[in-house]
Amino acid sequence: MITLKEVTETDLGRLAEYLPRQPPFAHTTQDTWKHRFALWWASNPAFTSQIPRGWILENETSLMGFIGNVPVKFFMCGEEKTAVAAVAWYVDPFLRGFISIRLFNEFLKQNNASLFLFNIDDTPFIKILTKNKFKGYSLPLFQTEYLAIIDKKKLGFIMKEFRIMKRPTWGVLKRIMCLMRAYGYEKTLARSGAPEEKEYSTSLCTSCDESFLKLWNSRLDTCDVTLSRDLKTLNWIYFPSVSLLERVVIQCRRTQDNSLAGYLVFDIIRKKPSGTGVMKLMDMCIEKNDPGILTLLLQFATEMGKQKNVALLELWADNQETETYLKNNFSLRRAAYHHNYFRFPDDVAQPDSLTICPTMIAPPRGIDHF
Repeated sequence: MITLKEVTETDLGRLAEYLPRQPPFAHTTQDTWKHRFALWWASNPAFTSQIPRGWILENETSLMGFIGNVPVKFFMCGEEKTAVAAVAWYVDPFLRGFISIRLFNEFLKQNNASLFLFNIDDTPFIKILTKNKFKGYSLPLFQTEYLAIIDKKKLGFIMKEFRIMKRPTWGVLKRIMCLMRAYGYEKTLARSGAPEEKEYSTSLCTSCDESFLKLWNSRLDTCDVTLSRDLKTLNWIYFPSVSLLERVVIQCRRTQDNSLAGYLVFDIIRKKPSGTGVMKLMDMCIEKNDPGILTLLLQFATEMGKQKNVALLELWADNQETETYLKNNFSLRRAAYHHNYFRFPDDVAQPDSLTICPTMIAPPRGIDHF
């Protein structure tokens, strides 16, 4: 007989053994899941004993399915609320169908959640989400990613990353021409237009302080619904206690008063632990979208990437000023479509009238892609 029950702390060891054996998670290990569980719940400032960790399907002897439930603070219409993100939804293939949906329905039954979150780009799942009143929001804002070359010697890696290692088509030929132009003519970021270096200090950041909140204040005023930028949430997401995740925060501060002028958050993604990586932009906030501050931050990121065996920076814009800057400075670009799905409880009136500000780093993506 197959039963459904809420995950308890005693189930975590079984889940850490079960999940790496399943095809979607074949690249993971038991340690991967132990780190994830610690991040999702043990160190999560939004988690309480009243919030389920998730649900499992099991028979008398073994696990047969799982969906995780991760709480996160969201800023909603001027108030801080608790949203929940579905993670790692998996059911053994021979059980899929109605039984699989039972797990998802348990996730949606939560009464203490002010918002339901889901990230997926798989068409069958999208149909399920749409049927269950989820609405999709596309990221990045301009649906374009820009690639900045850090190490031109890694040509083979760059060609694979830029999807050139395929049979020739017109699209592939266009990418080859774009790559040749970048190799031949694209220069390092010029200092012209950037602030005087003595006026600013750029460095790695190890924790968020009140200056991060101050920097976000003006942006939050334009959003009805977005990830909360309180200190506990920022420190949890930006500086996770997870050794498998190479996340770095680069900050730029004024030397005169140490006030924060802007910062970028990157994840260094590698297919192998010691292999060549890509630094993917996950979050950003720059005062007045100043291109000069962005130049200083990207110069620091480039130098750090050289030291960490990184071949490319992957960048995107969340405002028109930054989009223009990236378009003018980087010729390597590609279409990018990531989707955040939001579902409001039935008692929220007219959610379509709200200004929704999705973010790349918001859970589940920000805590579930390693």
